[in-house]
Amino acid sequence: MKKYQEILLALATSHDIIPKNDPRIESYREDTMHRGDPDAVVRARDEREVKEVLQFCFEHRIPVTICGSQTSMTGASVAEEGLLLSTERLEGLISLDQDTRGTTATFRGGTITADVQRLVEEAGYFYPVAPTSRESCRIAANVATNASGEDSYKYGPCRTYVRRLKVLLADGSERVIERPRDHIPSQERNRAGYMLQGAQPLDLFIGSEGTLGLITEVTLDLLPRSPSFFAMLLPFSDQRKGLHALIDLTQKRTQSLRALEFVDDEACRTMKTHPDFPTALREARALIYLKQEWRDERERAQLLSWWCEWIEKQGENAEIAFVATTEKKRKMLQAFRHHIPKTVNEEARKYWSQGGGKIGSDWWVPVKHLMEITDFFYTEVAKAGLRGMAYAHMGSGHPHTNIVTKNREEYQKGMQILRKCCEKAVFFGGGVAGEHGIGKIHRDLLCIQHSSAMISQMKKWKQEYDSHFLLGRGNLFDVV
Repeated sequence: MKKYQEILLALATSHDIIPKNDPRIESYREDTMHRGDPDAVVRARDEREVKEVLQFCFEHRIPVTICGSQTSMTGASVAEEGLLLSTERLEGLISLDQDTRGTTATFRGGTITADVQRLVEEAGYFYPVAPTSRESCRIAANVATNASGEDSYKYGPCRTYVRRLKVLLADGSERVIERPRDHIPSQERNRAGYMLQGAQPLDLFIGSEGTLGLITEVTLDLLPRSPSFFAMLLPFSDQRKGLHALIDLTQKRTQSLRALEFVDDEACRTMKTHPDFPTALREARALIYLKQEWRDERERAQLLSWWCEWIEKQGENAEIAFVATTEKKRKMLQAFRHHIPKTVNEEARKYWSQGGGKIGSDWWVPVKHLMEITDFFYTEVAKAGLRGMAYAHMGSGHPHTNIVTKNREEYQKGMQILRKCCEKAVFFGGGVAGEHGIGKIHRDLLCIQHSSAMISQMKKWKQEYDSHFLLGRGNLFDVV
């Protein structure tokens, strides 16, 4: 609205503000999936400025959308009106502390997740939650979606490690929320919206997608230094055979298996376009990506031998498996994995102007239902004549599915497929969004996951923390 633009100009004298007519605003208009239209962007330099901006917007009833690096997959960090408040400058480690419950690290909310892990590691500890976008996403944003990452097979999602949050509410007031000493956090993946059943106040903010408050500080429970591990890409000549093998592995679950992921045929084709992808794996139709922890050199040798024997028992060739025992090779393997979403995002963006693009989702199910729901996904995609793929955390029943659409008609077909898959996921006891949230473009999925009574309760909590529905407008709930 024009009135927002005019009012926000009053902030220009004392804050780093980018007005609507400034070409620099272009880089803040979109995330990986959605394009918005903010009336202005403020890049806050410190917490004091954040408070001032929130107080100003509250007084003038201006909607505020919070963003970090805008790596969101749902439009959650994109403003369709009002102010976009960037936390990109609110970085850094505040303190490392110890008490009777263990060691914690407190970071400013805008700290890059990879920097969180590096600083913690330098201090001799371990924070295991590492989304694919770890080099650019920010720790408060991870908390806002309850992010997980490839190591969640063993270590669980972000919620597991959040001890305390410092948040600023819509009116600029401050709250510090801490998990009680005797409360054990849920390790379950998200189910979209606010966690209400049996949750603590802290859990309302974890996964709330910027709709309840702006997280300025995150205090994390740390683990001892990361165990040693190797990583592998195990090839399969048939996609269905590979998925059966992965599901079978989940029945033999051990504490030392850190990551267990799957890459289907179509995702494999995309991974193979990476310039350094191993020639020996070019004929693979599916891959299992795993990380295996070990205690000493003897155990490492035994485990490597076990995995080679295991893949041979599946009727596959162990000699062409990619084994990463050095940091350099492990990073190379991660680059192959990251190449899938990066490439698909770049391709799909070309179709935005025609009304197409990528339809990404991360519904999840108990693993016993994984084969049935993925069969359904592939059948529906084929019937619609679309290109689709599934990969990522499938050892936890949590695939990332992508459908590439070239025009508006295909996009609508793809969204119908997504909705059907989410209905099945909920029927099977799973969730519509395990770690990406639903943001703006998938907010219609909230009513698949939750009853109208539950959604009404969520809106009551929203009303309590943000009485004018200013924060994250359009995320989770329809705009009224």
